[in-house]
Amino acid sequence: MDTVFIVSGLDGDFNPRRLERYLTAAWDSGADPVLVLTKLDLLDDPSKLVEAEQIALGVPVHAVSNLSGEGVDALSELLAPARTIVLLGSSGVGKSSLVNRLARRSLMPTGDLRRDGHGRHTTRHRQLLVLRSGALLLDTPGLRELQVWEGDVDSAFEDIAVLAAECRFTDCAHDTEPDCAVREALASGALDADRWRSYLKLQRELRAVQRRRGSREHQELKRRWRQRARETRQARRYGKLG
Repeated sequence: MDTVFIVSGLDGDFNPRRLERYLTAAWDSGADPVLVLTKLDLLDDPSKLVEAEQIALGVPVHAVSNLSGEGVDALSELLAPARTIVLLGSSGVGKSSLVNRLARRSLMPTGDLRRDGHGRHTTRHRQLLVLRSGALLLDTPGLRELQVWEGDVDSAFEDIAVLAAECRFTDCAHDTEPDCAVREALASGALDADRWRSYLKLQRELRAVQRRRGSREHQELKRRWRQRARETRQARRYGKLG
């Protein structure tokens, strides 16, 4: 994949913490993330756009309306020939409708809004589409949950990484150490407390995954050594080893 379109609705389902998870996964993939905010026609709080731009530091942000087509032309400029773009997002954020807008024809089925105003889960499989521009677009089913599996969260939390570099100690735990730039930013309000808690939560999840992976690798190594020992004993029993 060359580019990841992280698709999120600007309606009541807007979730900044979820965006941070998607950005972490996208940066770790090696592809270039682009944040696509759909349902611009349903935007009731302009601060959502500001918050999204603050979260997606260094990432292009496009607000679009699948209903009116507003903002789609600017996003279409990213669909260069031979470029492969994957769409990621939760169920009902309008990925399939966005595909149809970008393709300028109906390629993917879309669902009506539910009674709560949210979109319906319509895409149930991955599908690679060739657009008239020559770009390749991969639509994916909506994700109900996204867990970070590996990688480094600093790319998605560049503001925190910059603050951490200004701490007095290079191994600062941002707890009780003196001259901690992170704690100072939290105290002054320059760093949002919810964003800091989200960063810590993702770090804990990564450490837990690494511990589980290390345990599995250790168990697999023990299994291989036991198998090798059995083979050696059998070989000696039948005189195949000196």
